[in-house]
Amino acid sequence: MIRIHPEQTGQGERITQMRDRTAFQTRRFFLNFVIAAGISFSAALAGCGSPKPAQKPAEGPQRYHLDGRVVSVETAKQQVVVDAGDIPGFMMAMTMGYSVKDPNLLTPLSPEDKITADVVVNGNDVYLENIVVVKKADTAKPPTASDAHPASPQPAK
Repeated sequence: MIRIHPEQTGQGERITQMRDRTAFQTRRFFLNFVIAAGISFSAALAGCGSPKPAQKPAEGPQRYHLDGRVVSVETAKQQVVVDAGDIPGFMMAMTMGYSVKDPNLLTPLSPEDKITADVVVNGNDVYLENIVVVKKADTAKPPTASDAHPASPQPAK
């Protein structure tokens, strides 16, 4: 039997090119795999970093200035309901009940009084201090719609 070697038929060069291409593809696949594994490993390490320490709230209570109108005074609950304007850095305008630590602060208050006060926020504890009546309610006439705070609902006509 006669054996013909690829080199004798001219296919030797072609087989060599195929081996080279296969080796190149294998190297390219391996390199792509190493790069992808490196990126994945880096991302995993970045995600495993220690979390930022929780920011501690500022020491002591936070204070905010309140301007508003007394809606009602609930002496038994030591609470005053105030229709307040925006409190920058704390909340937008709304009518809300605020507790008062010192019941003596409620004595001069009556509905429709215009007041200023300090809203004290100490964790989950929110209360009013330094309540000052800026304008006493006019008891001779009921409040008109134009006297109401802009955030208040307008009465039906």
